[in-house]
Amino acid sequence: MFAHVDINNCYVSCERLFNPALENRIVVVLSNNDGCVIARSNEAKALGIKMADAEFMVRKLLQEHQAVMFSSNYPLYADMSARLMNNLARYTYMLMVYSIDEAFLALGNIEHLDLEKHAAKISEEVMRHTGLPITIGVGPTMSLAKLANKAAKKQKRNYLVLDTAAKIDTVIRDFPIEDVWGVGLQYYQKLTALGVRTAHDFRELEPDLVRKHMTVQGWRLHQELWGKACHAIRDIAERSKGIESSQSFSTYQTGLEAMEEAVSMHAATVALKLRQQKSMALQLTIYLRTNKHNIKHDQHYPVITVKMPFAANNTHQLTRVALQAIRAIWQPGYKYLKTGVRATGIIPEGEVQYNLFSNYTHSQEQKLSSLMDEINDRYGRGTLRLAADSFERSWAMKQAYLSKQYTTSWKDIVTAL
Repeated sequence: MFAHVDINNCYVSCERLFNPALENRIVVVLSNNDGCVIARSNEAKALGIKMADAEFMVRKLLQEHQAVMFSSNYPLYADMSARLMNNLARYTYMLMVYSIDEAFLALGNIEHLDLEKHAAKISEEVMRHTGLPITIGVGPTMSLAKLANKAAKKQKRNYLVLDTAAKIDTVIRDFPIEDVWGVGLQYYQKLTALGVRTAHDFRELEPDLVRKHMTVQGWRLHQELWGKACHAIRDIAERSKGIESSQSFSTYQTGLEAMEEAVSMHAATVALKLRQQKSMALQLTIYLRTNKHNIKHDQHYPVITVKMPFAANNTHQLTRVALQAIRAIWQPGYKYLKTGVRATGIIPEGEVQYNLFSNYTHSQEQKLSSLMDEINDRYGRGTLRLAADSFERSWAMKQAYLSKQYTTSWKDIVTAL
């Protein structure tokens, strides 16, 4: 048996946790540069606010209903996610973090386990320990656990256990096919052409027909809906094939200095992510973007991939390479809207092949990066950084409605009066 757990309206729930006055109010969280809606409270959903609605299009409606808007507070959301995952690990012998707000738990080898009581216990204790409302779906496959989770939300329940064929048949009979995990737009169009409207309709198709129209992935989904597990929980996360940090600017940027500052920040972020997963990168790709939607301005999308002399994950080396690259591709006269750094050729730290003839200062730079990590972990991210990464950041993304970083910044910590 598997359990799928996710946070209800994750970003909104994180904001409400530290501001109880937001309960029962219309709350939305906006994307980078406060561009569009990416999280909604149930009250906002009832008002008709949809995911990805542009902020300027719903601004008047939100103001009329005295809604509260927030800019994305990623440090807060990531920290609360980590707290959730640490709590969930207590209830299983194997946990797989699937995204910032959801995870799969293996329950199959826990003896004498009452699934109903176990799901209820997880729901109650996680709420008590973290303050985050969650929904739990339990089923004999990961796909059915995910389906059970969505069905529980539709039934306004905290959890739903599908541990018998009769329970599964009842839920999937009217479950929309577009809400099934793994059915994207292309699969949805193919299935509706075949007359499939529900999960039950899909399950009744012949396996060979499914494989013909949906390849092996669709066939696995079909088998999972019949209770035959084709996916397994991995206790060790797969090594990333690429790590990227990018960001749109709040306003158009035309100067090289701003580009260098932004690229330095992204290179430092990529280096940190590499160190966190004990990996190193063999290549760095740096790119610039103008606004493709603004046809009045000349367009320029330069990109360059640099092969590192040897794999690295320290901030100094990656920043040095990134700065050289951005100077090579930047051109005056263009209004740039976005830049980013992507690391590829990811290998484990222990598999680095050094160059015999290079004057390599890996150990010193590695120690400096480790020291930066320790200081930033203790006093807050960005406390110590390279000089190339400015503190001013006039190009930083727009965050007009940003809440405090209650759990990751000493100056924002909640105090009792």
